[in-house]
Amino acid sequence: MTPLLKKRALLSVVYFSMTGIIIWQAVKLLTGVMTPPSEDSFIDIEGNVLRPGSYRVGPGVTQFEILKVAGIRPTSDISLFDLTKQISGNQQMDVGTMPNPVSLKTPLSNVRLEFSLGQISVVATDGKSRAAEEGMELSAGDRMLTEEKSQAELSAGAYSRIDLDEFSELAVDKVNAEEKGKKLIATSQKTGTCWYKIVYTGKTELFKTATPLVNITAAGTGGDFMVTVKQDEVDVHDMDGLLLIERPSGTEAINMISGQTAVIFNDNRPFQVTQLASEANPTDRFSMLTKEKSNVILRHMPLNFVFCAVPNVYIFISMQFEGGKLHLVHIPGNVSVDEFVQGCTTLDQAFLYGGGVFVSTLIEQIMDARISKYCVFDKEKVIRVAGAVGGVSLNVDEKSASALKISTGMQKLSATQLITYLKPGSSSSDDYETRQTKVIKALFEGLRSKNIVLTGLLTEQLIANIETNFTTSEIMDDYSKFLEVKNWTTKDYMLPVKKITQNGRVRVDPVLEECKNLLSQ
Repeated sequence: MTPLLKKRALLSVVYFSMTGIIIWQAVKLLTGVMTPPSEDSFIDIEGNVLRPGSYRVGPGVTQFEILKVAGIRPTSDISLFDLTKQISGNQQMDVGTMPNPVSLKTPLSNVRLEFSLGQISVVATDGKSRAAEEGMELSAGDRMLTEEKSQAELSAGAYSRIDLDEFSELAVDKVNAEEKGKKLIATSQKTGTCWYKIVYTGKTELFKTATPLVNITAAGTGGDFMVTVKQDEVDVHDMDGLLLIERPSGTEAINMISGQTAVIFNDNRPFQVTQLASEANPTDRFSMLTKEKSNVILRHMPLNFVFCAVPNVYIFISMQFEGGKLHLVHIPGNVSVDEFVQGCTTLDQAFLYGGGVFVSTLIEQIMDARISKYCVFDKEKVIRVAGAVGGVSLNVDEKSASALKISTGMQKLSATQLITYLKPGSSSSDDYETRQTKVIKALFEGLRSKNIVLTGLLTEQLIANIETNFTTSEIMDDYSKFLEVKNWTTKDYMLPVKKITQNGRVRVDPVLEECKNLLSQ
């Protein structure tokens, strides 16, 4: 081989070796970039979920969070999972299927006095009279009577209402009676004028009212009608819905539709049906009751809502503007809810099935309080909210300060710092809940001290960055009422619960009687 050929061969070997080294380094670099850090894990989720597949998760992520991402169906069986358990290492999760979807158990209907104006009395079956009190339940056989310039509102079931005008008498005949597979509420209107707003929440509900001359059944999904009992006739005004009206003897019956008035005479002449009579204006007739009720609600009713900080923090918040009291009730995610719902057993399971709406509905039954609003936060939403308000000032403990590499004491944490502060993987579930509560109180204190000033634009930004059913106008109205109170006080409660061991597993049951009276104490 000539010297020239030897030189070319040597250069070829060198170039090939260098190329090989470069390729090896490139592969190593790409492999290092694409391979997850050793602390990350891959979770394979199979079975009855909306988005099955393989998920890469970081440290501190719980089974709750990964199931939330995968998406739970109403028939998903998640009863075998420990939702608070943090995932470590690669694993597979198989979600089974339940024969029936998760659903609320049908609550027992009742008849209750919601509000009254003037002189109201209730007479029991034994003839004894007792003073009417708002919130009192009426049993079968009880009669309610209104005097001159008096009106009252009763609730019948979950959403139905009955307004009584002056000089009216209404008796409760049946509550939760069975009739052809339906739960029946039956009343008798003896005298006066009553406005019935009947709403059925399901096909298993039925409402009837009887008068001396005619019986009325609300059909379909309910009805909106007014009944006036006079000495020699009964007038039925159907503003909305389908009504079946029939004589007690069964000799005559018709179906009334919206926009009709029927007059039933006591001399057995046929029903006289016309277009809705001009005097059928219950809104005007009960305007004083409505106005007074609205005033009382504005003055006395608290703002109740549920704060959900997933994965496992739930707080029922009651802002009582009259008296300036803020109540925070901490509710464990593993509290049992199977008394109210079919198909899931705990509150955190309920969140996966129905989100903030479902959770607020269940807490409403546990606390026996009306809860119409909810807010849902996760780590990403906390970043956005904190960024929108310019950070949150709170008292940082030693453990948190070490993680954040800042001093202890009062510090204003940015959105990024709050993520570290609220990171579940860096603390126990109890510690995590405590930190969540401190952030809520800090936001509240910021509003109270006006360090955080809400504007319409800022409120819209906040709503856009969280999951809530609050509207901008509602928040601004409540904020105005909030600022009118000068000295707010805060009270923390833990939900009264009892631990029960069942089949080798510990369950946490709410002590319902104590829960319902917690805030009144």
